Amino acid sequence: MPTAATIFTTFASITALISVAIYVFGIPPKLKRAMEKKALETMGENKASYLVKDQISRIPASDQKVIKHRKKCLGNALGEGLNNPLGEKTGDLGDHLTKDFTGR
Repeated sequence: MPTAATIFTTFASITALISVAIYVFGIPPKLKRAMEKKALETMGENKASYLVKDQISRIPASDQKVIKHRKKCLGNALGEGLNNPLGEKTGDLGDHLTKDFTGR
């Protein structure tokens, strides 16, 4: 009967081996895209709507409440406007066009 230390050592070894393999060989691009797509679906977004909201949120912040509110509203309006099949295809096209530069 294996002891708890043996089981823990085996589990740690397998985890380390998998981590080293991922570090050396990386995650395949198809798997990266699938994980990203699943995460965006979980958030209720697609690639284009997420990127637009992110770019709007990068506008320098202001101390004025009105400007902050309008920036948030603009990001949500544009992001939600792209949260449809056309926005998904636009995001996929952007990934396809930049895959040589980004390695995805």
